[in-house]
Amino acid sequence: MVAGRVTPDGMISDLIIQPRPTTAAAMLVDPFEIIDSLITPSTIAIGLGVAGLVDNRTGRLAWGPNVPGENLAFGDFAADRFGLPVAVDNDANCWALAEVTVGVAAGFEHAVVLTLGTGIGGGIITNGEVYRGSAFAGEFGHMAVDPGGLVCTCGNRGCWETLVSGRRLDELARLIVEEEPEGAVARSAGSDRAAGRHLLAPALSGDRAAVEAYRQVGDWLGRGLASLAAVLDPQLFVIGGAVAEADELVLGPARIAFLAALEGAGHRPTPTIVKRHLGAAGGAVGAGLAGHRLVSNR
Repeated sequence: MVAGRVTPDGMISDLIIQPRPTTAAAMLVDPFEIIDSLITPSTIAIGLGVAGLVDNRTGRLAWGPNVPGENLAFGDFAADRFGLPVAVDNDANCWALAEVTVGVAAGFEHAVVLTLGTGIGGGIITNGEVYRGSAFAGEFGHMAVDPGGLVCTCGNRGCWETLVSGRRLDELARLIVEEEPEGAVARSAGSDRAAGRHLLAPALSGDRAAVEAYRQVGDWLGRGLASLAAVLDPQLFVIGGAVAEADELVLGPARIAFLAALEGAGHRPTPTIVKRHLGAAGGAVGAGLAGHRLVSNR
């Protein structure tokens, strides 16, 4: 969880970063204890960004493949507890709002924001605003790209996020250690179970296996972005999340695969693929901005 105080112009202060909760009970208690510590007499609203299928009109988390619980009334719970207006949205939508307001997508009418973490979160910007469809638009991670592929946390096979996510890098790191128990990735992991975070230092040092792991993820990222471009035709793709911290190790192969797979390449404007501007606080900034918007629109 990331939380802080956010001004109407997107400045964040008193940043708090907590490990991700793992139980439904913790999701309804721990975040609100942290929020409680941030509220002052000048607080006018609360903004919450939650992973999963979030209906921003009702403030409810309907369901999420990577989070516990369903039909959780975050908005009602927070409003009852704090007596303030509460805006609730999908966390990637919050990130998209932040990027289009004060981030790298500012000034763009049409953009797609992707957060590559445990899974893939997505936010769509159209005409400069977040697009939600009937409620849950932007769940790109669960596009089926390989129907015979790996089982996803959502229960389907071959979802995009099974090939492009922190979870996939974890799997690749473990495979590398099995094949090369004395290799650079194994040394990076040490006594810990190999995970995606153990790939970065070896890859930056030129380790072949680690570089190849990032290339594979980047290649699938680029292929998926080409499909999104065919449907949404954005001017810009903004890539964030832990996977994007590998920078060009992932984004370089993604751009190559994207151009190779892009429908009508050379005959249409080519979207730019960039790393997010906002750091780990991006989702919190967007949630705070949503809270300010809620109040100003009343």
